[in-house]
Amino acid sequence: MNYPNIGAVTICAGLIASAPSWAADSSRNQASDPAIEEIIVSASVLSRSADNLTQPVSILDREDLLTKATSSIGETLANELGVSSTYFGPVAGRPIIRGQSGPRISVLQAGVSTLDVADLSPDHAVPLEPLLAERIEIIRGPATLLYGSAAAGGVVNIVDNRVPESLVEEGVSGAVELRGDTATEERAIAGRIDGSSGNIAWHLDGVSRESEDIDINGFATADEGDRPDEEESGTLLNSFGDSFGFSGGVSAIGERGFIGVSVSRFENDYGLPGPEEEEEEEGEEGEEEGPPISDGPFIELEQTRYDLRGEYEFDNFIEKARLRIGYNDYEHSEIEPSGEVATLFENDAFEGRLELSHDAIASWKGAFGVQYNNREFSAVGEEAFIPPTDTTSVGLFLFEEREFEWGLIDFGMRLDFLEHEPDAASGFEDYDETAFSAAIGGRFNLTEGLVMTANYSRSERNLAAEELYSNGAHLATALFEVGLVAAGLDAEIEVSNNIDVSLNYQSDYVSWKIGGFFNNIDDYTFREGSPLLEDGLPLAIYQQQDAEFYGYEAEIRFSPTGADSPWGVRLFSDLVRARGEGNDLPRVPPTRVGGELTYADSRFSGGVSAIYHAEQDDISTFATDDFTMLNVNVAFHLGQSNGFAWDLFAKGTNLLDEDARRSTSFRAAFVPLPGASFHLGMRARFN
Repeated sequence: MNYPNIGAVTICAGLIASAPSWAADSSRNQASDPAIEEIIVSASVLSRSADNLTQPVSILDREDLLTKATSSIGETLANELGVSSTYFGPVAGRPIIRGQSGPRISVLQAGVSTLDVADLSPDHAVPLEPLLAERIEIIRGPATLLYGSAAAGGVVNIVDNRVPESLVEEGVSGAVELRGDTATEERAIAGRIDGSSGNIAWHLDGVSRESEDIDINGFATADEGDRPDEEESGTLLNSFGDSFGFSGGVSAIGERGFIGVSVSRFENDYGLPGPEEEEEEEGEEGEEEGPPISDGPFIELEQTRYDLRGEYEFDNFIEKARLRIGYNDYEHSEIEPSGEVATLFENDAFEGRLELSHDAIASWKGAFGVQYNNREFSAVGEEAFIPPTDTTSVGLFLFEEREFEWGLIDFGMRLDFLEHEPDAASGFEDYDETAFSAAIGGRFNLTEGLVMTANYSRSERNLAAEELYSNGAHLATALFEVGLVAAGLDAEIEVSNNIDVSLNYQSDYVSWKIGGFFNNIDDYTFREGSPLLEDGLPLAIYQQQDAEFYGYEAEIRFSPTGADSPWGVRLFSDLVRARGEGNDLPRVPPTRVGGELTYADSRFSGGVSAIYHAEQDDISTFATDDFTMLNVNVAFHLGQSNGFAWDLFAKGTNLLDEDARRSTSFRAAFVPLPGASFHLGMRARFN
């Protein structure tokens, strides 16, 4: 049996003697929790709780992540309202928000881009470990005003404590967590320790996770006609994962703010499941050229990242300055079963953000700022379908809001300058464009407990390098991709007009919310296979069409005995429809309807949920059948023992053992979700 990386075990074993307060009080009101207000900077440059924003926002705290965290950020969030995930096996999954994905969704680490290449291809994992997140926030709708073109569809921000922002009152706190499951034979350990001395605060964390090929219900290949005779049921071959990471940070904390730095390292080796490659030919004299080191192709990912964060409060017109800087050295190798490196991706990237919030001007408060990003990307090898490209962008943004007795009004605007410079040997022209975006929103207190929010935005999105310069076989998508510039086509800026309206009601016994959105996009850019073949793959020339995305998100919660009831009932549903010029668009999530029964007190929490995913045939790609995900979870909060607070947790997922496939996946026909699985874990914490 294999065991987690010994380095992480050593780190975490040391932490168990002084470990964090990883459990949040599951019964607390998030809107009144001061920690939550820090998160909301992603949706507003002013510190506000989720209940006081015009943008739809969801928050997953430590207690939520105890039973929701998986090996990918996409799957961790896949059951949240309005959110789905790409899927290239259990490790490579990126969030999809309201049908928007790839270069339209920005995944952030504490407010700065993850600086990876996960948006280039669905088989590229995001180099983040959900087990180490303090909390995760999801901002639906266009967050372009703060984060530019890469956030035209929404933002996912993973908040961590790698650069401490406050002193530890207890002097030292920490936690260690162990978990495993049956479907992947996962073994994971994660831990961290936070401390302070004088005005210096510090942080250390480490994680190790290993998993085998996942158990599935039935065959991996959905179509019997495409299924190899030798394929066996019950296992998704080459879906293993092996990750390891650690980080350390230190900050100087003062009465007016802080400044600190962190260094982190993350390594992730994982298989790329899908149709098996043809077997290697025999070498000379009938001898094989050497045994494969894997059942299929796999990726070795490495990232070293450096962060600087700081805040300072002033006593004048400028109330606060916030600085965020990230730099990384990223690479991953796509390796054939023989061990030969087929393609090497490298991405050296830098991003910096400065936000300045100001005092009221005629009752309007707000902030303005600048964001700078530089990326040097290259891919060398068989699957180098994008030429080496240097990308530079500069964004200027302004956000203002004003409170009234009846609610809140906010507005903002952003100007983005972006330039792609492909390698001269490619023969492609530079892309140099400016995008302007603006939005206005309101929050209206209609009656006692009833609030309406409404938003309108006009967002312009500069195109990504892969949409312009792709020109080659891309095995992950099983397409021969040709970008707009490579095809000699005009590349127009995407222009999106988005309307978002919601009603929210809350009382002691019942609360509900329902929201609808309509997004009209001029020159929507996407790729889709055609009947024409190039190098044995369907030819997919990027195209631009006017498109419409529309849908709803709704939920209702019941507390049978009032606001303090330990019991809760939740019913929910969401829907996305997406159409181009007379045709359905590819890879859109299905309609979902679900229900959940929960119980939570100071010593025990648990729940059972069922989510029905309708069949999805309103898309131009592989249509998926309907399925129902039945899940249960329990957590025992055992209280203090010898200075430690102990938590035991367990969950069961896909208990109906469904053959479930994501319509959002490029590999839906060959890569199903895991079958029935049972997860068990333990957490020890100390304050």
